[in-house]
Amino acid sequence: MQVFDSNGPDVRIRGTAHQVCEKYLTLAKDAAAAGDRIVAENYLQHAEHYQRIINSFEEDVRQQSGGFQRPGQNTAGEPNGNTNRDDLALPASILGGNANAKPAEASAQRTGELTTA
Repeated sequence: MQVFDSNGPDVRIRGTAHQVCEKYLTLAKDAAAAGDRIVAENYLQHAEHYQRIINSFEEDVRQQSGGFQRPGQNTAGEPNGNTNRDDLALPASILGGNANAKPAEASAQRTGELTTA
């Protein structure tokens, strides 16, 4: 975690690359809301610079770790959308029902409200 000291157009920001990037994005949003598109674009360019630094750090970490990825992420480090919601289900021994039943069916079995369609 490297601390950066950024001298922006009219502000001085100190923090990690993530913190500096977020601050510039906030400043850009505020400038855009105030109607100053030029200053907003300048802040966005500063934020982009720090985002590139963040991406560079992440790429270095990925290369050093041999391409290791956290479970549930694609190669870009983003969630891959293949989450399995059944992983969060309670075991049948706790629920007192069929281990192969879907959560709604298991709930209905526990309360005796199982209906047939």
